[in-house]
Amino acid sequence: MDSCNGFIFDYSKCVGCHACLVACYNENQTVPPISWRTVNHFNKEKLPLLGFIHQSIACNHCIEAPCLKSCPSGAYSKDTITGAIIHDADKCIGCKYCTWACPFDAPKYNEAKGIIEKCNFCNSRLKEGKEPACTTNCPTGALSFGRVDTDKPKGFGISKKPISPRINTIGDEVLQNIPSQNLVATGTEGSDVTQFLRNGIPSPINAKSEWPLALFSFIGSIMVGWFWSGIVDKSVEFPLWVFILLGSVSALISVLHLGKPLKAYLSIVNIRTSWLAREILSMGLFAATAFAALITNSFPLLIIGSIAGLLFLICIEMVYSVVGKRYKTHIHSANTILTASAFFAFFANYYDLLLLILVIKSALFIARTAIVELQQVPLNTLVSFIRLLLGFVLPIGIIAFSPEINYTNQLLILFILIAELIDRILYYNDIEPERPMHFERELVVKKD
Repeated sequence: MDSCNGFIFDYSKCVGCHACLVACYNENQTVPPISWRTVNHFNKEKLPLLGFIHQSIACNHCIEAPCLKSCPSGAYSKDTITGAIIHDADKCIGCKYCTWACPFDAPKYNEAKGIIEKCNFCNSRLKEGKEPACTTNCPTGALSFGRVDTDKPKGFGISKKPISPRINTIGDEVLQNIPSQNLVATGTEGSDVTQFLRNGIPSPINAKSEWPLALFSFIGSIMVGWFWSGIVDKSVEFPLWVFILLGSVSALISVLHLGKPLKAYLSIVNIRTSWLAREILSMGLFAATAFAALITNSFPLLIIGSIAGLLFLICIEMVYSVVGKRYKTHIHSANTILTASAFFAFFANYYDLLLLILVIKSALFIARTAIVELQQVPLNTLVSFIRLLLGFVLPIGIIAFSPEINYTNQLLILFILIAELIDRILYYNDIEPERPMHFERELVVKKD
């Protein structure tokens, strides 16, 4: 049993008064609306007989802190005395990757400062032998501080990921005392419940906010696929200036995603544990070796650059391994390796291979969107139709009837480019980082 100091939260005593939140404001001089501690109110939609359960949550200073591991710039560290996970604002580049990795929504992005802020465990108070301000100001005793067992099974609303958060929950039995809910009698059924539960749970990842990442990864896929085709003798030749232009645009777009663009040089500090740092480093390695291969026409460098390109794409995919997905397939249609393979097949004039890849990608796209988009968002239904038309139906027609005509080849690549870009953009709407409020669905399932 691993025992250490941490938070103890009693569901049966919390009345949602926000005293803990106010104490955090006063202690750390944070500026609203940013709050390092959050009071979640389950059943915001006030579904009949579901009850009202409250939860006070902040950074739980995990033994295996996902924020510390994911941060590319090394802005996080662990205090060797208190075990607190401390964030260094001077090292933060504002990439927001830690907000993806943390299942407690503890790191908060300060738009005005372009950096992350988070609970510091009232570290100075702990070193003075005091408790955190939030626990000392809880009027009902729902939030307290003491010895916790990090191996203890996690209660309601606490992530089951193997990160050993320093929090124990008690009073979970109140959940069993809520009367059974008859959804049919309330007129709330099926997908309506799911839609209700998603209200008020904003995701930090969506197509609108993450367009720089969508374009960066999309252009990277094109570059790698195009470069791979150089191994084939009769492939489409590409001018060096086009490759340099694509690489420069891709790098510029990726920097625009940062809250502190001028600190981009710090993004490869934590290559030991951060997939984001590995992605950026592997991109640089691919760009350097590819440029050298194109300049020297060296076949060995072409092979090395191709391997570096594959490594780059693998790192891109692994960056998104820290977040949950709304789809169930292991491989998604916007997978950058599949996308690069499609462009490789086109530029290498392997039309049979291109057709096979397009079929696979279209099937994966349908599997991904069938539940998430086609049933809930009419606009996405239209966009999804356009993606399938341009990325599957029309290319099949072109490949089947006139693959050798130059202008149809130009139409083919145009259709594929548009379809693949749509797919990549829509992909970000299907990413859903774990949040405490997601456990509200368990209440409805339990009582349905």
